Amino acid sequence: MSAVFSLSSADTARLAAADLPPRVRELLGALIGLCHQALTAPLILTVEALEQTLLHDADHARNPQQQADLLGQRGQLHAFAGHFSDRMLDALADALARLREPVTPVVTAATPPPLPGMLGLTLVAEHEVDRDLLLTEMVRRETLRSANALNLLGQRLGVVAGAPAFEADTLPLAPQALCAMVRKLAEQDALSADVQMALYRSFERQVLERLGNVLDRANALLAQHGILPGLVYTPYLARSSSTRRIITQSVGSGRSGRPSPRVPTPMTGWGGSAPAGSWWTLMQDAFADAAAPGASTGLTVPASSVLHEMLQRARPTPQPAADPAALPSAAVDAVLARLQGQASAASAMTDLQAAVVAQLRSEHGAQASLGSHDRDNLDLLRLLLQQVQQQQRPDPVPAALLARLQVPLARAAMADPGFFVRDEHPARELLNHVAEAGASWLGDDDVDPQLLQRLAQSVQGLLGQDARTPEAFAAANEEIQQHQRAAAHRAELAERRHVEAARGKERLELARRQANAQIDQCCDTQEPPRFVQTLLRQAWADALTLTRLRHGDDSPQWQERLQQTERIAAITAEAASESSVTDAPLAAEVESALLQVGYHAEEAAAVARRLSTPGGEDESTSRTELSARLKAHARLGEHAGAQPLASDSAPRSEAEEACYQQLCALPFGSWFDIDDGEGILRRQRLSWYSLLTGHVLFVNARGQKIGETTLDALARQMSAGRAQLVTEDKGRLVDRAWQASLSALRTLAGRRPQEPNA
Repeated sequence: MSAVFSLSSADTARLAAADLPPRVRELLGALIGLCHQALTAPLILTVEALEQTLLHDADHARNPQQQADLLGQRGQLHAFAGHFSDRMLDALADALARLREPVTPVVTAATPPPLPGMLGLTLVAEHEVDRDLLLTEMVRRETLRSANALNLLGQRLGVVAGAPAFEADTLPLAPQALCAMVRKLAEQDALSADVQMALYRSFERQVLERLGNVLDRANALLAQHGILPGLVYTPYLARSSSTRRIITQSVGSGRSGRPSPRVPTPMTGWGGSAPAGSWWTLMQDAFADAAAPGASTGLTVPASSVLHEMLQRARPTPQPAADPAALPSAAVDAVLARLQGQASAASAMTDLQAAVVAQLRSEHGAQASLGSHDRDNLDLLRLLLQQVQQQQRPDPVPAALLARLQVPLARAAMADPGFFVRDEHPARELLNHVAEAGASWLGDDDVDPQLLQRLAQSVQGLLGQDARTPEAFAAANEEIQQHQRAAAHRAELAERRHVEAARGKERLELARRQANAQIDQCCDTQEPPRFVQTLLRQAWADALTLTRLRHGDDSPQWQERLQQTERIAAITAEAASESSVTDAPLAAEVESALLQVGYHAEEAAAVARRLSTPGGEDESTSRTELSARLKAHARLGEHAGAQPLASDSAPRSEAEEACYQQLCALPFGSWFDIDDGEGILRRQRLSWYSLLTGHVLFVNARGQKIGETTLDALARQMSAGRAQLVTEDKGRLVDRAWQASLSALRTLAGRRPQEPNA
């Protein structure tokens, strides 16, 4: 089952307005959806990492002026960061929607214009030269890294556009185009030269270094839709006899040998909707391991023959190739058809092969037996179902559905020679749906009762049909997939609410940090009394935080609050005397600000008097009474019972640091199997994380929030083996079960020749 990408209303309208054939519109919609899924997280991380860099530089500034400059530069990002990812994805979607329009090479820093002649020399700002050199070097590095994928995608998009292959400077997903989009957005928002340079470096780390994976996924998506599925790229070499021999050997070995290892892609789909694994590739591996030494490793031998040979070698006693008492497959299918009619009452997995043989002998005599082909198919199915059962939790409903599926699966396997080797067989897809519904990593809150009901209806309907045809399974799959798409949409909506809440908490945390930093700076400079510092860090910090959240750090309101903070620190730092007078205008401003963050009028007035009087003295209220009131007052953004996320302050080991760096590069929506503390792995979705605060949000398969942690804690869990990243090659239960079955079969087949010598 190929991944399904959802499009926004704007993208749908953009494609509908384009003059494109329906097939091209469908392909471009899938590509736009892929870009949204693969690039949203890196684009958000680009600006987050940029803010983190500027904050770090400000904390380590050499003087207050340099710190103020860095904080001012960060202030430029407030509006830019809020819409950067959306504008980038919108520009990319627009470029893909206009794929069939005439294109011109992208002229940016990546493709600098020719040097002017002597009469055209002009003065150029130094920062513009640095920017052009930086962008040019970024594009050069990424183009070299992804040259193969860019060439393949250029060929495929040329087919989609009905035009010659795209060159790197005209490809919408190429580094040149992406850098041009970033530069255009930065210039439109009038970011300073220093901020632009930092933005480009962050964009390279977060987006361009992951672009190769996006290009590979785009090529795989188009290949799955039939756009040049067998396309490969071989560099041109000089035509000599030695060169022809090298090319022939390399291409031949690449086709007949095992595929080169690739970095596994994290699974991000809902409901186990990872791309289906290639069972043909698995059979290639099985053939390579099962082939006798010195035998040819070409793909001329049918994969089914490989399986039969491995089964023959794995059995304790050799089975005769031709058994006179073996009954034809039609007689076996007739028995299975009768058992299928009785399967609606099945409640537990049984030895299907023993039941079939017993029925055959009762009808055809005690010597009746299965043919070698039928026996092998039932043995392979038994191995597969055993591995599926090992990954099930003790839930009676999915267990009963698996039991009822035994006979239909057996009939499909015996009627279709490609059942165990064909990619995305409909019968195996239905088996995967049922198996995923009862998977061991699901908690009680993860199970969708409506899905179980739909699965039961589909399986029950299948029992009344001829299960030998793939169309029967395909119809049952379509009903289930419609429900899963609706469930995934509901889960996305629920997840989005939790993510927005988490981002709101992050903004609150960052605003609080900045408020505390400003207060610390004023206290270090003016050194007001200790009690005044306490009032500033508790009551006044909430007022600063609220202003920062509402208006941003580049607003007049925020600048006014900073000036008030400096006035408070300066006035209270003066020594108290009998002639000391309260600054009435300042007291009124402070009281008004405190009322906005929930302080009662009496408390706000008491705090305001102390913050606007030399020495912080106030005869109307005692310090003890005021301290007690402040301690009982809830801080801005705090909730009853809410506890801050704990993070281990111990330095990370080398393995933990590697896990931490891996986490910082993961796309949002990656799935993890995490130990629940009792030795049971539960599957959780990493919906969102922040590089600025280190917070991590997890939801379950239904989009419900189930936990929060930190990147540091999660990295330590991964290093200790208590958290495992789920990748697409191991995302589907039925594919993992088949891998385990082949592994067990290879082990038994490898030991068999050595048993006589034992």
